[in-house]
Amino acid sequence: MCVSDRPSSLLTPTQRERIVDGFDTVDDAKRRRDERKIRQRIAAGVGDCELLADYPERQFDLAFADHDPERLRRELADAHRTLERVRVANGIERDSVVATAHDREQSTGSRPAGDATGSGDDLVLRTRADWRRELETEIAEQYRPTRWRRLSDTLLKLGTALLVVVSLMAVVAPEFTNGPGAAVGIVGAGLLAGGLAIVGLRSVKHDLIPTVRALRDNPRETIRRVWKRV
Repeated sequence: MCVSDRPSSLLTPTQRERIVDGFDTVDDAKRRRDERKIRQRIAAGVGDCELLADYPERQFDLAFADHDPERLRRELADAHRTLERVRVANGIERDSVVATAHDREQSTGSRPAGDATGSGDDLVLRTRADWRRELETEIAEQYRPTRWRRLSDTLLKLGTALLVVVSLMAVVAPEFTNGPGAAVGIVGAGLLAGGLAIVGLRSVKHDLIPTVRALRDNPRETIRRVWKRV
């Protein structure tokens, strides 16, 4: 008797053929029977993930060593789509699945002994709330005023305030601008110029220089992004 070298899989060859054909080659009774068996295999396969989730990562490396990366990427994408359909069909929130997976990953003793590479450190298990918090933190850090920005804001405000005062005094008491008012105006103009200078230097550092570097490295893509903004 000839024994096939093909490994066992979730679906039998016959079940694959019938799914591809849409069960058009069988009658209703056989279709219901096949669908029932496929459902059982799907449930059993998902149940086996409880064991495979903590399987040594070295075994995963060996299992897909001969797989083309593009093929593996496509198969993983389809596996993800399948599991997502199972989740949606059963009305389970994605965040609850991710939170449970995170808890199980962090639980002590979940990894088998001797799994040198099975630390799970590279797994990214984040809920939408986690992503939102990280994004908010990143934005807050990005727009947090620096020392130079605070200094430029202060200089601009003080300079503008002094110039406004001098302008008002020039209308109310013209003789003031010919005396101490002139000095106040000069100080205000100096503060305003200092604030604008800092703003200009920061613009060169954070906007102009990165743009020039991007143009040098990838001019076509940089021009395309600038054109979209315009």
